[in-house]
Amino acid sequence: MPESNPLPKAIEKQIDALSQTLDLHHRRRTVVRLHATDDPRRKSLELISGEWEGDQPWFVVDESGTVHALTSVAALMHFIQTMQSSTNENFSLKLEKAIWQHFPIDFHDVWVVAMNELQKRLATSPDSRVLEVDIDRLIDRIHREHPNLFYRIKEGMIDQLTDQ
Repeated sequence: MPESNPLPKAIEKQIDALSQTLDLHHRRRTVVRLHATDDPRRKSLELISGEWEGDQPWFVVDESGTVHALTSVAALMHFIQTMQSSTNENFSLKLEKAIWQHFPIDFHDVWVVAMNELQKRLATSPDSRVLEVDIDRLIDRIHREHPNLFYRIKEGMIDQLTDQ
């Protein structure tokens, strides 16, 4: 569809960059322009490029030239779930790294203690968020409070704490 009223180059470049980030092909992207009408409660949309029926996100250019993305609720929910999963995985990896840096005797035991500490924190302070916890500080505290869960490093030697 030929453009009846082309967009300014700066806006086209912004949409091109967003399209690349979202891996949208130029031919498949939908760009619409929002126009004011005589009724302040209504706006009209002009199709600049793409199709009305496309299932990809739409780029909406408002009257001030700001570019917005319009997407389906299903696509938005998928994005949110992906971000939550990625955030949880990142937290788990940071916790794992922090535990290994303290030389645990049994990684799983330290993991369980850390999870119990996090659950206690959530139970006592419902407004707190697990992802905002300083993981290194948590594992340092566990190391101090439960030294039997970790190897003791002394003068380049690793001694396991035992009751011998």
